[in-house]
This record gives sequence, structure tokens and C-alpha cells, in this order.
Amino acid sequence: MELRRDIAEYRAAAEAQADRVRERINAALEMSRRTREEIEQRIASELHAPRVEAKKATTKKAAPARKRTRAATHASAK
Repeated sequence: MELRRDIAEYRAAAEAQADRVRERINAALEMSRRTREEIEQRIASELHAPRVEAKKATTKKAAPARKRTRAATHASAK
């Protein structure tokens, strides 16, 4: 009888642990499903949205060359 009681306690503890693990797994699966749906919705909305090209801040047009003034040309000729 005593041996059966010990086994029953271990079995009950194991079942409780299995229930907790199942709950965690189901919660993780639900979260991953929601994340996947959000990603798919974002992708779909970007595919159907009109494309807007962002201006690049790093590429600037070169400044036009400065015209030489008469003073500058006379100074360099001296």
C-alpha cells in the first residue's frame, strides 16, 4: 500500500507538471500565431500601399562651382 501511495504522488506531480508545460506551449503557440498574422497583415498592406521613395539624406548634389571674380584672377596673376 505504501508503495502505491508513493507512486500515486509522483504520478500526480508528473501530471501537474505536464499540465503546466502544456499551458505554456499553448500560450506560446497562440502568441506565435498572432505574431504571424500581424506580419502577414503588414506584408499585405505594404504590397498594396503606393510606393513612396524616401529622400536620402546622405546623397547631396554637388554645389555648383564658384565663379572667379576679377579680384581673384588678378591676385593669382601677380
